[in-house]
Amino acid sequence: MAGSVYRLQLGDAAEPLVLRVAPPAERHFGSEAHLMRNEYASVPWLAPIAALMPKVLASDFTGTVLDRDWMIQSFLPGSPAPQRLGSFPKDTHGLFFRQLGEITAAVHAVVGPYFGPVVGPGHGCWSQAVVASLRQIANDMEGCGLDAVDLRQAADVAQDGAHLLDEVGEPRLLTGDLWTVNTLLAPAPVPAICGVLDMTEPGGVTRKRTGRCGWPGPSRTSGCPSSTATLRGPTLSPDVGGGVCTRCGTSAHCAWSGTG
Repeated sequence: MAGSVYRLQLGDAAEPLVLRVAPPAERHFGSEAHLMRNEYASVPWLAPIAALMPKVLASDFTGTVLDRDWMIQSFLPGSPAPQRLGSFPKDTHGLFFRQLGEITAAVHAVVGPYFGPVVGPGHGCWSQAVVASLRQIANDMEGCGLDAVDLRQAADVAQDGAHLLDEVGEPRLLTGDLWTVNTLLAPAPVPAICGVLDMTEPGGVTRKRTGRCGWPGPSRTSGCPSSTATLRGPTLSPDVGGGVCTRCGTSAHCAWSGTG
């Protein structure tokens, strides 16, 4: 469930601000509850990329001002990458995806205190986080009158294979939606990322929508314009000669080289 975003112009202020308002709590899926609170909690952990992110200027989760969670953030300059990237020569696009890889590597290097969403609940091992997430998504589907048998079976498989999942012993911060749509480009002769947006899903542990941050196990992301970097693995074929993303055709070595 998406929230609402407003651009605010305050009097003669030189720069506008951004007001973001979460959906009403009763419209949240259990697997996507309080994503804005998760984003707010993730801000200190995202210090390695703070220069690229909007600053939180005000927030309220008490319902005192509005009956919904909200945040006011600074307005980031730059052009949305989907609008600007195509104006650069094709042979420079690798620079963009390499930067995506570098930003991803900086986020993934942050070690967390537990597995799960940054705001909690936290789990002592990766298998518990995976199973809990799958079962919550199944609950959401069944609450909408949909069949969740496959998800229940997947949760059971994860539970049976817990010893394999728990080979991952160190939680790392992951970004779930770092792609072209959520990046801004600076006015420059070659692609240069100057802003990163929508770290809400800075998301729930294993979600692959919107951008969340959580503490799953170590991972690498493709930087592919059509994939995310959470539980779902990147669809890359990083061959010795230079792989190609099987989803968008982008040269894989650029994003992979950026992640180190």
